[in-house]
Amino acid sequence: TWYVYNRAYQLGVKFDPYMGNGGAWSGKSGYTISHEPKVHTALSFAPGQAGSDATYGHVSFVEAVKDDGIVLVSEMNVTGIAPLTVSYRVFSADEAKSFWYVEGK
Repeated sequence: TWYVYNRAYQLGVKFDPYMGNGGAWSGKSGYTISHEPKVHTALSFAPGQAGSDATYGHVSFVEAVKDDGIVLVSEMNVTGIAPLTVSYRVFSADEAKSFWYVEGK
């Protein structure tokens, strides 16, 4: 969550300092959420979704959405990758529709 908060801030997008665990971001009051991927939103994975932690979920940052709906995200501390390492993943348009996207302020 620290990574997404700070990555968003770099681009002028604001989230509250405490949004909860990654899976809780989509339930934070005062934020617009949808299943439509948008650039510079947070992608909140429900617990266990797309390999996220089964208890806490995960959150990543949407870097790009292609015309065909493919989504590129950046994230940190993904399972199997060294701690404090920023990594990237790509999700197909169909996969992307199953996630919650949280718009910052």
